Amino acid sequence: MKKPDYDVIIVGAGAAGGILGRELSDSGLSVCVLERGPMLATKEVSMDELRFPIRQNLLWATPKNGGMTWRPHSRASTQKAFPRIPQLLDGWGPGGSMNHWGGASWRFEPTVFKALDVWGQIPDGAIANWPLTYEDLEPYYTKFEYRLGVSGDASQMMYGPPRSKPYPLPPLEQGYATNHFAQASRELGYRPFPMPAGIISRDYQGRKRTGYCGFCMGYECTVDAKSNTRVTELKEALKNPNFTLLTDRYVYKITMSSQRHADGVVCMDSNGTVYELTSSIVIVAANTLYNVWLLLLSRNQYAPNGIGNQHGQVGKYFHQHAYCGVAGLFDERMDVHIGPSEPLMAITNYTEDRFDHTGLGFVMGGFIFGAHAVGAAGQPLEFVKNIPLPEGVPAWGPIFKEFVVETFSRYYLVLSLLTDPPMRSSFIDLDPQATNRLGLPLPRVTFDWSPQKKAMHRFFYSKMTEILQAARAQKIWGGDDVQSPWELSHPSGGTRMGEDERVSVTDRYGKVHGVRNLFVAGNSLFPTMSAFNPTETIGALAYWQADYIKQAVSKGDLI
Repeated sequence: MKKPDYDVIIVGAGAAGGILGRELSDSGLSVCVLERGPMLATKEVSMDELRFPIRQNLLWATPKNGGMTWRPHSRASTQKAFPRIPQLLDGWGPGGSMNHWGGASWRFEPTVFKALDVWGQIPDGAIANWPLTYEDLEPYYTKFEYRLGVSGDASQMMYGPPRSKPYPLPPLEQGYATNHFAQASRELGYRPFPMPAGIISRDYQGRKRTGYCGFCMGYECTVDAKSNTRVTELKEALKNPNFTLLTDRYVYKITMSSQRHADGVVCMDSNGTVYELTSSIVIVAANTLYNVWLLLLSRNQYAPNGIGNQHGQVGKYFHQHAYCGVAGLFDERMDVHIGPSEPLMAITNYTEDRFDHTGLGFVMGGFIFGAHAVGAAGQPLEFVKNIPLPEGVPAWGPIFKEFVVETFSRYYLVLSLLTDPPMRSSFIDLDPQATNRLGLPLPRVTFDWSPQKKAMHRFFYSKMTEILQAARAQKIWGGDDVQSPWELSHPSGGTRMGEDERVSVTDRYGKVHGVRNLFVAGNSLFPTMSAFNPTETIGALAYWQADYIKQAVSKGDLI
């Protein structure tokens, strides 16, 4: 029998793939990471609004191999088709979506991992417990924070989860607008604290501290102060002679030689050249839609409905964050666009089960943060493109121009990120008609907000408005609803982890049920979502999975 090309093939070089690549190659395994986008050097990035968040020329998947379709429910035909995934900053190149993330680095609360025990089930809901606990992941949260560099102060967190170590770096310095938001919040009895951020506040492990330039979210950092796997884990992995990173490799098939064994992958480069690579272990570590898409597209004689889909579970229980923002205009200058995206203050009184839900009409919760700019980083072009307009202000003409001049330096947003529970009616599949430019079917998202969305929005909208009133905003507007259901924010689920293979796709280590050497990594594994951003939990899970794989290999179970 021919020896495989590698011990491990990893699809995707983002948060999960980058971590797994380093961990497994550090242990001596030969590892090949396949990334569909190009390698990016820090010297190639710039503070260019047109190139990055406006035209999305560099850090987002292209219409050739990106995109999705959407419909609200399974009885409807496809209603919207997008050449690029809307709102989601679809990762492109080593580092993935971390290249242009804002840096929010939260641990999930312990109650998230036992959501079904805490909340019970809702009508048509798919709330589930995780097959692991916060205590299982705590050492790996710590490892993420120290390996990548996270700035924060756990002592200021009113409800922070238990932790074995403090953050490795002090919190980012707050700007005028953020301190203004915090003071108003304190007047209402809240205890806001600096949001933990994957942006280094001090020089750290050979990287320079942030220069507070204001071009963070939506941009790659010009000085590598933003913590992503390209400048940390992948940089270290590339020092290993047994590590290979192949860019411009679009994986579209997992190969199998039996029902229980994955042989490798088939991929193509931008010239259309096809490569078939083999390995002892295959790890699918892309974003949620891509993970599901690849498993379904890889159907074969051993898995006629898609790999891991013997019980019809691949793609099920899709869920995402709802978000909304309320704007306030002030007498004094706020200049919220100056400084990194994540020197923000957070209010966590309403996350998970920390407050009385009696009569509210919803389960779970959200968190409130400010002061935030419009769009990703709130620079001038983004502001003009994305600012919500008050009643009576048109989207063009002299009145609009007057509004822009008056508002740009004197506003900020108060935002909330809300937990929408997974529903049985929400899923990802392959669109039967729409394809990308390579002729491959697009992933189709069947999703609408859960029935509790209106009640949750009403509750958080009132809290955000109260803060802006306490801040003495002269005008308050926007935030009348959350985003449209096709505008994705931290999409998760689809390859749910669980103990029962009849209602999940993988086990607690991300190993696909019924296939001994195939793993999935990333937030497609999440059974439920937290109120908080998912990146640090994606990373912690990847470290957890890497330890399991290393131990299994040492016992002769996988190779």
